[in-house]
Amino acid sequence: MEGLESFDKAAWTKEMLHVFCDICIKAIDMGMRPNTHFDKTGWKFLITSFKEQTGHAFTKTQLKNKWDGCKKDWRIWNKLVSETGIGWNSELGTIAASDEWWKQKIQEIRGAKKFRHVGIEPSLKNKFDRMYSNVVVTGAYAWAPSSGVPAGSDVDPGTSNADIAHDGLEEGSGDSEEDVIPDF
Repeated sequence: MEGLESFDKAAWTKEMLHVFCDICIKAIDMGMRPNTHFDKTGWKFLITSFKEQTGHAFTKTQLKNKWDGCKKDWRIWNKLVSETGIGWNSELGTIAASDEWWKQKIQEIRGAKKFRHVGIEPSLKNKFDRMYSNVVVTGAYAWAPSSGVPAGSDVDPGTSNADIAHDGLEEGSGDSEEDVIPDF
C-alpha cells in the first residue's frame, strides 16, 4: 500500500508554506524551472529540501498540488486587488469594499469568496510574485525601429536589405527548419 500516500491530503501550516515558497524561489534562482514547471532535478530538490527543513516527507504530487493551489490563489488575489475604487482593511488584511462589490466579485471570479475576510499576507504575496511571475521586464533587450541601430551591433545604418551580399542560400534550399516538427 505504498502508493496510497500520494492520495493523502497534506496538512500545511503557515510556517511550512513559507519554507515551501523559499525552497521554490531558490530552485527557480538555480535554474530548475526552465519553463512554467520544475524539471526532474527541481522536484527532487524540492522534495529533499522540504523534508530536511520541515521533517515532512511530502510526495511530488502533494507539493505540486500546493504549487498549483497557491498559483490559483495568487491569480485570484491579483485580480481582486487590481480593481479600482476599493480600499484596504489593515485589521483583516484584505480588501475593504462594499457588500455589493464582494457579491459581484464572488459571482464573477471563482474562488474569490475565500478572500472576503482574509487576504494573502504581504510577505507571502511577495514570495508568490517571485514564484509565479515568469517575465521580468528590464529593458536590457528591448529595441524598436525608432530606437535606431542597437549599440554594439555590426550593422551599418546606411545599408538596406538590398545591399546585403548574396550568401549562397536560395529559397527552398533546405536552409531552414520549417519542416521540422517541434518536440514539445
